[in-house]
Amino acid sequence: MTERSASGEEMNNNGQEPMIKLQPGGVAPVLSYNVPEPTAYNGRNFIDLQLHDGYFLPTKTAGQKSASLQASPSMKSSAPEASPVEVLRAAQQSGERLTSRLANLAEEEVQRKTDEGQKLNIHRTMTGALSYSFLNAERGEESVFAAAPSEFSETGRNSFVSSMRMMDDDGGIIGMRPRDDIDPLPDPDPLPDPIVVSVNITSPAAGGTVTGPHTGAPLEIRGRASITSGLGSVKKVEVQIGSGAFQAATLSPDGTWVLSTVVSTTGSIAITAKATHSGNMITASSKITVLISLAQAPDTVVPTVRISSPVAGELLNTKGGPAAVITVEGTASDNRGVARVEVIVDGGTPEMAETTNGFANWKRQISMPAGNHTIAVRAYDAANNVGTHSVTVYVDGQPPKIGITAPLNGATFAGTFSQGAVIEVFGTAEDAGGIDRVEVSISENPVFIRAAEKATGDWSVWKATFTVNSTNVHSITARAIDKSNNVSETTIGINVNIMPEVNSRLKRLILVESYRMSSYLANYGAGRTIKTFSLLPGEKSKISIRSYNQNEVTAKSAATILDSVTDDISDEFENSIAREQADQKNYSESNEYKIEGEAGVSWGWGSASISASTSGGTNAAREQFAKNVVNNTQKHVAKASARRDVQINTTYEEKKTSTEEVTIVREIENINVSRTLNFVFRQMNQEYITLLHLVDVRVGYFTIDMVNGEEKKVYREVTLPQLDALISEVIVPDKRIEVRNAILNQLMNVFDYQDRHHAFVEEEPFKNREGTIIPLSNYLRIKKDYTSTYSDEASGTTLEVPGIILSASRHVLRTDGIVVEALLGQGEALDDYSRNLQVESVREKELRNELLETEIAMKRLALQIMTSKDGEAAEIYKILNPQPQVVEKSEQGSGTTGQNQAEAR
Repeated sequence: MTERSASGEEMNNNGQEPMIKLQPGGVAPVLSYNVPEPTAYNGRNFIDLQLHDGYFLPTKTAGQKSASLQASPSMKSSAPEASPVEVLRAAQQSGERLTSRLANLAEEEVQRKTDEGQKLNIHRTMTGALSYSFLNAERGEESVFAAAPSEFSETGRNSFVSSMRMMDDDGGIIGMRPRDDIDPLPDPDPLPDPIVVSVNITSPAAGGTVTGPHTGAPLEIRGRASITSGLGSVKKVEVQIGSGAFQAATLSPDGTWVLSTVVSTTGSIAITAKATHSGNMITASSKITVLISLAQAPDTVVPTVRISSPVAGELLNTKGGPAAVITVEGTASDNRGVARVEVIVDGGTPEMAETTNGFANWKRQISMPAGNHTIAVRAYDAANNVGTHSVTVYVDGQPPKIGITAPLNGATFAGTFSQGAVIEVFGTAEDAGGIDRVEVSISENPVFIRAAEKATGDWSVWKATFTVNSTNVHSITARAIDKSNNVSETTIGINVNIMPEVNSRLKRLILVESYRMSSYLANYGAGRTIKTFSLLPGEKSKISIRSYNQNEVTAKSAATILDSVTDDISDEFENSIAREQADQKNYSESNEYKIEGEAGVSWGWGSASISASTSGGTNAAREQFAKNVVNNTQKHVAKASARRDVQINTTYEEKKTSTEEVTIVREIENINVSRTLNFVFRQMNQEYITLLHLVDVRVGYFTIDMVNGEEKKVYREVTLPQLDALISEVIVPDKRIEVRNAILNQLMNVFDYQDRHHAFVEEEPFKNREGTIIPLSNYLRIKKDYTSTYSDEASGTTLEVPGIILSASRHVLRTDGIVVEALLGQGEALDDYSRNLQVESVREKELRNELLETEIAMKRLALQIMTSKDGEAAEIYKILNPQPQVVEKSEQGSGTTGQNQAEAR
């Protein structure tokens, strides 16, 4: 129950407000609440890439059949076209799921629209049900599309397999000759005993160490060589030290040999001895490894040091301050390590340079006022050898001057969609220390480009040229950079008008973007007040709750795309979007762009002038599309929510009931004797988070071909891997790379609802079974498993959806749920006498309860005495609790009997 505080405000017993809000944790009980159903709908947005007719290959002449049409298995037959009424009958009798609009469409209405010059168009809604719209008949027959050409044919597969066969030079298959085809060879003549030569190294010992001065270690190598089998003698012994050439050793008749030399390298070195037979080229070798250790030579090498920044003759600037603050950087090296590096400016006090790698790289920050300066560095090694280097620089404190002489500020230019407006910018620049360069940019593409000077190094007059492709007020900025890197800028504004050119628009390339609108449940809480009534003390009443869901007609009209998936809802939503389109003609035509399946639902139509350097046109079209969808969603939700009426009736207000309705009936009673009980019923609201996200992109091609002297609209749609084939088929050769790059640029620069950048496509190669990339197999595709995340700060939840989120909106809908709270009235209806009677009545009940509690305590004591078998305590208990008197009915009239019984007690 809710009470009032001392200030008179309504408070519940935990101090919170009495009604629950859109945040969880409220205190009012929920009387009834059905959890709604989140939904997801699919639709498409068409963005017409406004290419001039000159980009496309010529249209087929009369009598020729389009290649697209010849390849199309879905092309209409040459039979006479059915009338609109016959089309309606066929749709209504097809057995497919229909929206109620199409199911109830009368033939008379179709005929009337046909007489007014409109054409019946049957299409599928977001749920796949058939619906209809009327198009202007002057746009011609319903378009068809050609099936995409097969990427791989059986012939291609067979050719690939045959190309993998391995052939020999004669064209035959390489094989092995059977072993039994080889003729055995006769046995050779027996050989004499084999000659075996032996050689070994006896000194120095293997693995030993040989020492010497830094000029080289004297090394005497000794050993023995002999013939251990066969005839002959040792002809010579040669010794190799390390990787050097073999040297002849002095060989004695007894087979001993010696070689004296000096080794000037340190470290582990191999010694190899080789003995050669006197009559045959038979040799033997022996190898050992020894360690050469030389004394360290005195250090006379001067360190090398260089200043890498600034460079000699560089112009530096003060950037508006009293001095130029720069960082001097360089390198230093020495055969035994650099001990320190000092930096000296204009012969002043040396300052120690900083390093993190032993002065291999070093730096020091210094400050120099305007003027010429000499920066010198000195590098020292441990032996105090010194290496030096110096550069001379100039510090410039004055920025350059720059001006734009043409065009004038506020000038107007004009151009066409295909050529744009050509803007030539002229100006002047000067600086005492010399101008390094002049750069110019325009707001349509704010990247600075280098201007052209009057002559080499002469920037007194300069020029730059731009092409502008959009109607707008554009700013031109020119900046001069002098040789000390001081910068000055100037900016003017111009007006550009891009005029449409003659364009038949008989050929189009269209970005066909597939979107999904997903709704998720968010917070819920109490909404509007439906009913309030009071019960007097002791009064009872019944309440009945009737929701819009209990009536089929009302429930249907109150359904919404946020929590229902029905054909009629999707049809109504699409029609509301259609009414908001700025380009009604092209949007209506997009309903004729048909592809297989149920993905042909059109939600939007836009156009964009594309180029390889920007994606602003398509992103602007997406942004406008997202706004249209969000606005129509809000209108649709508001309309449906207004129809969600919930009624609460009491028995004394309305007694009429309906046997066809199922209502919730509850009985309530006010058990208070002096105060009223007030009930407040409120309808519950449900909040939804609705995300519109881009999930797929295709490319459509539309053209009007002449077939047997008649115009035929052809629409073809391909996936990204088929883009190159489509471009080769419909775009002139010299424009194909430009168009491909432009389309990819639109998809590599997509911006979401928070203006975050996304690259939606990628170019991937195929891989074989081993995971190795197959050469020249790259193909375009939408990035696999690409997702975006939406974080709801209110509830702390995170939603992950496929693709790129273009809009995120929140909507609140009424539901059939009811929340109720009972408030105890503050006024009392008792006088002092009645109030005292209540007090005494309560006191009587309290005393009765106390008596019962005492009897219970005595019985517990009796049980305790029995358990302990305490006889003395039992006698005392008997005296305190005498047995009640029992009077027989037959003896009630006898005074003597009563007296005897009294004496017995």
